[in-house]
Amino acid sequence: MSRASVTGRYAGPVSRAAAAAIDVGVVLASYSIGVGILGFLLNAIFDASLEDGTGAVASVALLAWAAVYVAVGTAVAGRTVGKAIVGLKVVSREGRPVRPAAAVVRVVAFPLSTSLFGLGLLLVVLRRDHRALHDLIARTAVVYDWGDRPAQLPGPLTAYLRAHDAA
Repeated sequence: MSRASVTGRYAGPVSRAAAAAIDVGVVLASYSIGVGILGFLLNAIFDASLEDGTGAVASVALLAWAAVYVAVGTAVAGRTVGKAIVGLKVVSREGRPVRPAAAVVRVVAFPLSTSLFGLGLLLVVLRRDHRALHDLIARTAVVYDWGDRPAQLPGPLTAYLRAHDAA
């Protein structure tokens, strides 16, 4: 019995949440390392300290870094580190590579998905194509993409998906 590939199918909420959790870790770790290096350089060169800054400035800098990380990763490769590890890719609604402008729109629209108790993210569970509000606004979708090594579904799940694809 052959197995069907999941590559190209819309990514579900669990996969997307796992990728997001990894990306949060990557953003926090890289931001912390960057702040540490910047603090060291400021102290060594100018005898100044980052500790004089406020928490609000640090929060804005962290959010800006997260936005740049997601926008650049999505625009360049169609994925962030978290999406790459989980095997996901952001594509246009038609399945083509995402354009840089759409990657930026997706990042800018993301706060709309998380506002009002995350109702925009709830669409990932409710919609058949698992597109969140920011995906709808940017005309993007998140799909499974394993590149040259296709992930395969186990036999019973393959049969189930084939039966529902035919319907």
